[in-house]
Amino acid sequence: MKKLFLIITIALTIAQLSADKYAGEIFRMGAGVENYALGNTGLTNSNTAALAYWNPAFLSVSQSNNFEIMHAEEYEGLLQYDIIAATFGNKVSVVLTRIGIDDIPLTAWNEDTNRPYIYKNVNNSDLALFVGFQRNILGLNVGFTPKFAYRNVAEESAFGFGLDLSSYYTLSEDWLVAFKLRDAFSTPILWSNDTTESVLPSMDLETAYSFQYPILNRTGKFIAATSIYTESRDEAATQSFGIFSTDYNLGLSTKIHPNADFLLGYDVDTFTTGLKLSYKNWFVNYAFKHNTELKNSHRISMEFKI
Repeated sequence: MKKLFLIITIALTIAQLSADKYAGEIFRMGAGVENYALGNTGLTNSNTAALAYWNPAFLSVSQSNNFEIMHAEEYEGLLQYDIIAATFGNKVSVVLTRIGIDDIPLTAWNEDTNRPYIYKNVNNSDLALFVGFQRNILGLNVGFTPKFAYRNVAEESAFGFGLDLSSYYTLSEDWLVAFKLRDAFSTPILWSNDTTESVLPSMDLETAYSFQYPILNRTGKFIAATSIYTESRDEAATQSFGIFSTDYNLGLSTKIHPNADFLLGYDVDTFTTGLKLSYKNWFVNYAFKHNTELKNSHRISMEFKI
């Protein structure tokens, strides 16, 4: 019964994405375990393999090929989230994501027994592809991310396409700021039942500051970010101002060993933590997110750089 309740809760949550207000959530699940552990921040992370998702403007300083494969189990394993991410030097970055929920029961009413019954089990899945590249425009490195989505929800399917724009600015050797305009020209989601949704533009802002801990011979990085929506999210947001609403994210990375980083974060309304381990060109990342209502989430990935 508990498992069935969680399945129905998650299914209803995804079904509510048919409203324009939350149609873009399939593009906002995050990418990369390190960023997830840091409170789902990442606009200022120039080392992630998922630059296409976060900020491809950093391709201007990318000097290596970076690959990451991620698997996540959320809400007691009922939701599967998998990612393949790659950045090829300073040329292009590609991220492919899949969100899946299996064995969701569809019910109907039996008039003879006066009770509901399960007449079919379906699988929900969302595929999203992000392709990132950058150009220097009037001295500013600008990232462009064309993105495409295919949705298969219950017995309906949909196709969506849009564009994100991003950039960054170096205030000092230790201080970065970055921004991302998501769905810059509004992103249409075209359903097989002839209905259309529109993902409204939103803005992400982030700053990161690297520092040295006093007394301790350890380096750290503090990250603060906010997302600004134009969807009248009201109670669903941290703060709301008419049609505008905001959410906040924080991250703190601490190098506890030459081959290990401890990660801590705050993602809108809950805490995250994780660990990044390295050996030569290999990296293993783990992230944990506490959720009191829909259980905890775990993400793990393997990363390789050449």
